[in-house]
Amino acid sequence: MRAISRFVPARVQNLSKAYHQFYALRDVSLDIAAGEFVSILGPSGSGKTTLLQIVGGFIRPTSGHVFFGDADVTLLPPQKRDIGVVFQNYALFPHLTVAENIAFPLRARKVSAAECAAKVNRALATVELSGYGDRPVSKLSGGQKQRVALARAIVFEPRLILMDEPLSALDKNLRESMQLELRKLHSQLGATIIYVTHDQREALTMSDRVAVMHAGRIVQIDTPRALYSSPVDHFVAGFVGESTLVPTRRVGSRQVALGPFTLQTPREVPAGEELFLALQAETILPCGAEDEPGSNYLSGVVTDLVFQGESLKGAVRLEGGTSINFRLPSHSYNARSLPQAGATVRLKLHVQDTVVVPRNPEAKADI
Repeated sequence: MRAISRFVPARVQNLSKAYHQFYALRDVSLDIAAGEFVSILGPSGSGKTTLLQIVGGFIRPTSGHVFFGDADVTLLPPQKRDIGVVFQNYALFPHLTVAENIAFPLRARKVSAAECAAKVNRALATVELSGYGDRPVSKLSGGQKQRVALARAIVFEPRLILMDEPLSALDKNLRESMQLELRKLHSQLGATIIYVTHDQREALTMSDRVAVMHAGRIVQIDTPRALYSSPVDHFVAGFVGESTLVPTRRVGSRQVALGPFTLQTPREVPAGEELFLALQAETILPCGAEDEPGSNYLSGVVTDLVFQGESLKGAVRLEGGTSINFRLPSHSYNARSLPQAGATVRLKLHVQDTVVVPRNPEAKADI
């Protein structure tokens, strides 16, 4: 299927949604470029599904506007927005064949039989299900059903594709495989996609940008790499990646203290705020006695070391009593070179990986 030129930018402007005294969304604004893949990431109750439902026209906002291109679609019903939607539960018709399911939105639009058949075949080829058209949906695997749902969402060449946690029902290996398939599909179509998920690895894998939501607001929107390396506050740092959040204090313009240790930071440390070190497990490495320029150093006692397949996860109690985690690639270490429980280890943390974040006043400190 060719890249679809009809995909448009989407914009939400000052959206709020109240249910009596509870606000599911609070003054949310977001611009999405044509052809961009943006994930809305957040825990349960953060407002991400409410935002998607408003963009899709399934519920109306209490205030604010939704634009597709230059058109204000805030009051349009879903069937007049020309959008494709992929749901968590697939929402397929079990009594219809694969081809009949995919053709459903075309027939609703009075597309001729010949054109309908051609579009269905192209959609099947796009999701790599050519030859499956006559199969009953009930005979498909979970991954195949999800591909059918994707084909149905793209077959009528919508202006925008919305996806509401479409991979959450799949097992881990299939979910990771489908993430790569969705990236490939997005590249082929040039589609504008808004994708809702609570899985941070999924969002980082597939997205051009990720919007992190908490308590009905967008806390940060950025590229996956920037979001991971430069979180704006302790909530984002704790939700994206594998960070231990440790209270710290400013002792210089680019210095913070962690117990008896003074650490250099890559950026200016804000003054007068409650601060946390976001110590990402994979950036902390056991090391020797020699110092390297551009690194910070900690020491403590190993309290645990767990084999987790491709990696080893360890826990260390630092001098001063703070506990942190580190993660090592399991293939790089043998039993003799591994730090053992009860042993004192020296740990290295590059200055560039020494992330200091302020507390988000609306979020708990213990993510």
